[in-house]
Amino acid sequence: MAARTVSPGGALLRASRMFAIPAPIPPPPDDGVLASNFSSNTATLAYPTHQVITTLSSSRKQGDWGLKRPLPLKSTTKSSNPMLRVKAIDTIEQITDYTSATDHGITLRKFQELGMPLTARRAAGGEQDEKTNTLNLPQKSVFEESLDVTDIHPDKRAEAIETRWKFDGPWLAGMTPGEFNKWLSKEVRPRRPEFREFLKKKLASEMHANAAKVALDKGEEQPAPIDPSSVTEDQLVDYLRQLRHNNQALYDMVGQFLDLAPLKPPTAAQVGIPGSNHRLEFRETKSPYAAGGPPVTHPSAGLSYLRTSMYMDNHPVYGPQKQQPPVVARILRPRRPAQAMIARLGVAGFIVNTPLGDTAFNSRSGQGALYDKIDPDLDGGAKVWVQPQRAAVDAKGRVVLSVTDVSQEAVLVAQELLGNAACLGVKPAEKEMNRVETSSQIRQRFRAADVPTMSSAQDYGVRQ
Repeated sequence: MAARTVSPGGALLRASRMFAIPAPIPPPPDDGVLASNFSSNTATLAYPTHQVITTLSSSRKQGDWGLKRPLPLKSTTKSSNPMLRVKAIDTIEQITDYTSATDHGITLRKFQELGMPLTARRAAGGEQDEKTNTLNLPQKSVFEESLDVTDIHPDKRAEAIETRWKFDGPWLAGMTPGEFNKWLSKEVRPRRPEFREFLKKKLASEMHANAAKVALDKGEEQPAPIDPSSVTEDQLVDYLRQLRHNNQALYDMVGQFLDLAPLKPPTAAQVGIPGSNHRLEFRETKSPYAAGGPPVTHPSAGLSYLRTSMYMDNHPVYGPQKQQPPVVARILRPRRPAQAMIARLGVAGFIVNTPLGDTAFNSRSGQGALYDKIDPDLDGGAKVWVQPQRAAVDAKGRVVLSVTDVSQEAVLVAQELLGNAACLGVKPAEKEMNRVETSSQIRQRFRAADVPTMSSAQDYGVRQ
């Protein structure tokens, strides 16, 4: 069957970016490589791969999503949050392939309600440090001018390697042996002649710098720049022999030529090769992405464009607060001290590891019995108030959220704002302490206990 002809105007509109959806990005790698890890086909991906589109309520009633054809009302009007991801605008069956995108859309809204900026990862620390460290160290926003480096001249890429987050080449430490060998055969080996020309330019530049230094010492005029084409093969071979005994210089040149992401050096400053007197020397790097690898997207991942969290929350009754409002977290996995396993919480749709140290999460304080078991009888699971501290995006595109303990006064203020003043005068049952109740339930229990109702979100400042 012959393809349908398209008018020049129609072809122009089809090729226009105004009527196109961005191409999907590769999905996150599967972590189910070990027998102890399990994956689910229905689990939410670490980050969205397709653009999320939405429409107005009036247009949704007519099936109008701004696409080539209207979408069925039966499957697009049931959800209270109109969000879709389009896999194909026009398939071979002449239909629009789409699915719901509320999982990532609602997660984005939840994270933005936290009011947290995205911070850059620290240079001294790995991925595990990002997940468990709760030290209140100064954090830098990913939008700082020294870190948010995107528009770089090709000749100045090597100078900005400590601050860049985007590289043309891969991060070698994150590749498997099979991926590395495949990359060598397809990407690196065909570029051998190009690399030799690159080395000739480097050698010509060094020869010119040495000649200029000699001329300056003798008080003579500066010589003309050396043409790379004038470098002989013998000179290039001698230069290669020198580089083989200078590992750091050779690695810098290979990394500059292939635009490789920086690597974290070994723990020792010098590492010896068994059976050889040759020793490898490595230079420390200040790149925050050397330990865990550069991110797959911008370090903010488009989640938040705030640059700092150094502002005070002004309560309408109690005035400026010392900390930001706490949030409710659900306990997903209990703590197992015998196996040195920390508890895991669910905060704003993200899995959070509890911090280490003498906190309520730690058994040393004696206040963390709540994290030692999960009561299946609790409606919605056991919950606890936590204070979000910092958020960052790791090399795999996952959001690493850190939380810490929250003061009892901040919990009382937050509960009162939600109409839940359970801890202000009434001692509920043990199971009710871990459940966020509605305002009507709280007022009903208070009336039964003959305790005056505190202010709520509806009548702030007006005591009835």
